[in-house]
Amino acid sequence: MRHFRSLLIDRANIRMSGLRILTFALHRHLAEHASIEPHRHRWSQMILYISGRGQQIFQNGAAQVEPGTLVLLPPGKLHAFQRAANRAPLCLMIDFHLKGERVHPEAVCSVNRSELSQVRQHLASLLRLQSRARGVLRWESAAAILQILITMLRAAGWLEHTPPSSGRETSLPIRRLLSNLDPTVPLLDVVKRSGYNRDHLNRLVKKETGLTLGQLRTQRRLSKAKALLSEGLQVGHVAAVIGLPDQSYFARWFRRQTGRPPSGWGRQH
Repeated sequence: MRHFRSLLIDRANIRMSGLRILTFALHRHLAEHASIEPHRHRWSQMILYISGRGQQIFQNGAAQVEPGTLVLLPPGKLHAFQRAANRAPLCLMIDFHLKGERVHPEAVCSVNRSELSQVRQHLASLLRLQSRARGVLRWESAAAILQILITMLRAAGWLEHTPPSSGRETSLPIRRLLSNLDPTVPLLDVVKRSGYNRDHLNRLVKKETGLTLGQLRTQRRLSKAKALLSEGLQVGHVAAVIGLPDQSYFARWFRRQTGRPPSGWGRQH
């Protein structure tokens, strides 16, 4: 993905019910700047870091950024960036408005290989289409941009995963397995109990939920951790309850998922 060239569509104006995409940009941060100063937008912004490392800084904390890091910012959220190397990071950015966007917190998460592969394919198609478009947004390009944004909104939890229709013969046992999924149980044990091999089980779970088994467990772990921290439980106790007993690892994991340390979550929520 690091070989993609720059692409800017500054007046995308892609509209559908509840969503409007304003700007699409694939480029590097300015080479002469080691940091992006604190600023706000009147719109929501999605940033996917394709290459480069640094810190995404928020009003209440900071999160480490690396290739595959996704950041979602609702309108009005103060944010900045500090790079960690000489080479400016390559970023994919989409400015947009989403119905109900102000109720969402800023989100920082890691995009999985499957989602990155989808983004890579859409970007390659976009660059090819727009190279012949003479500055006009093609409708095929609009569809690709929309699909990228929807994939990232779901990855960060801003949109629910809509499970595709699944066969009656497999949906019931998979639903039972998922309804009893304990985030503290190792995934290998879950696979063994299911009676499927791991790859096949992941395909069935993704068909049912839109997520792999590992992604689903991460989502449930995070939801449970947030709820327990909001109740005032100690960080070490919460880490043990969700199956990450190493408190330092849990703190890093929680910050990577939310952009905030667990010690401050309960006070803020």
